[in-house]
Amino acid sequence: MDRFYTNPNEPDFLEKSLTFIRDFLEKKKLSRSYILKTELLAEETIVLLVKHASEGARLHIHASAFLGDISLELSMKGEAFELTSEKDIGLYDVEEDHVEDAIRNIFLHSYGESYKYSHDNNSNKFRILVEKSGKQSLYTILLAILLGVLCGILIRNFAPTSVGHGISRYLLDPVKTMFMNALNIVIGPVIFFSLITCISQFKNIAELGKVAAKIMTFYLVTTVIAVTIGFAVTSLAKPGNEGFALSSDVTYENASDFDYGDENISLIDTVVNIVPNNLISPLMKNDTLQIMFLAILIGIVMGMIGEYAVTLRGIFEACNTLFLTLTTLITKLIPLAVFASVSLLLINSGMGIFRHVLAEGITLIATMFLMMSIYGLLLLVIGRINPVRFFNNLKESMVTGFTLCSSSAAIPTNLETSTKKLGITPSLGNFTIPLGATLNMDGCCIFLSSGILFLMRAYGAKITMSQILPLILTIILLSLSSPGVPGNGIVCLSIVIAQTGLPMEAVGLLMPIYPIMDMFITVNNTTGDLAGTLLVAKSEGKADMDVFYGRKKI
Repeated sequence: MDRFYTNPNEPDFLEKSLTFIRDFLEKKKLSRSYILKTELLAEETIVLLVKHASEGARLHIHASAFLGDISLELSMKGEAFELTSEKDIGLYDVEEDHVEDAIRNIFLHSYGESYKYSHDNNSNKFRILVEKSGKQSLYTILLAILLGVLCGILIRNFAPTSVGHGISRYLLDPVKTMFMNALNIVIGPVIFFSLITCISQFKNIAELGKVAAKIMTFYLVTTVIAVTIGFAVTSLAKPGNEGFALSSDVTYENASDFDYGDENISLIDTVVNIVPNNLISPLMKNDTLQIMFLAILIGIVMGMIGEYAVTLRGIFEACNTLFLTLTTLITKLIPLAVFASVSLLLINSGMGIFRHVLAEGITLIATMFLMMSIYGLLLLVIGRINPVRFFNNLKESMVTGFTLCSSSAAIPTNLETSTKKLGITPSLGNFTIPLGATLNMDGCCIFLSSGILFLMRAYGAKITMSQILPLILTIILLSLSSPGVPGNGIVCLSIVIAQTGLPMEAVGLLMPIYPIMDMFITVNNTTGDLAGTLLVAKSEGKADMDVFYGRKKI
């Protein structure tokens, strides 16, 4: 652990603090993108700490690394303050003096559980979780896929049948099953507390006026489009033979071994069943829609109970942190689970079943390229903006998102691109882009909608109209409140699967290709953020088109 202490009255106070942080992160060999992201986050945090500090207080910075997690803790003596209060965010009146605070708080909140505030022993404390390089995580998972393929081929083709059966039954299958069971533990609580926290956190954003209304409308419309084309393209392409998962030993041999759900349930029954008859049953059964209903209801009511809302919000945020941290620990095992899943697929079914999964991967990538085309069409039709020029200006941002596999990690690059390449006024981009990194998950929507149709086809399940609408609602709500943890898509897919009646082991079919899909998902998400920001900026007269078309540089 490295420690640093300094006084705000010292010369070059801020630069010395940031230099300490930069040197520590460079010593840990993090990528330049992660270092820049952390420096930006730390700078805004120090400004907040100094603003609320007691007279003569010193800034304390503790930097530590444990089990691969690198974290920074910044603290100063001072009175407690509410990070999302109207005083700090300034959303209610949006006066000129409050705009900077509003942008700062929305930016800080976009980092989700990587960024936490607390007040203890008369000190304000912020904890920043600095993730490892996105490339390193990607290489680890790609290595797991490669080793899984190699292991599966060798065991299936060269090992005695009894040996292959023993390895599958006593090693690979237990690893995969334990991972799925552990994931199943957190599904209900993660939905419940993430959605409540999301609603509580952003309940005043509409008060920002026209800009907030426009960007939220864009995000919602593109989310619906993403879900729709995800279902439509997969329905037309039909990747994988119907029922192919049932013919293998990967999961269950007979369709009777699990329940698809009652196909005779009407739409009205589905709507009525959204409202549970008690508080405990939805969490016990992992009933996704009932859990979401309770979370939304509680989140709305919290805004009506005055001073008690502060206490409850603290409790729910603490529970949200608890279960997201637990989920983070579980998803650290994704490379191991990917290795076991790929090996089992090849040992039990050979390359045949793997071809079905690759067909779904191709379908997903094609759908995401279609969604990118829709962004270009919206820019052309609504904003009269050249889409070719738009994508050309986004090259650096797209490469960053593709490499880091994280919308939040790509925020600094996207902010720079919005100003220097798209000509967007910083005050607008600094609001809409972090907000989009939190709420706009079009790529994830495509993965979920296409993925669930593929899995239902794999198990020979027929989807009905009474199932389609609840699934669409679930996916849209998940896109607005998806857990901010690594392996986010796998966690969300598990939530959707729990609603259909398919076995949780079905996640294992898509796990081998998810790491690759995650790169395309992130690029789709970040491109949607920038497309919406540019459209809103132009409509508000806050986009310099000379910069956009390269006639002027900033």
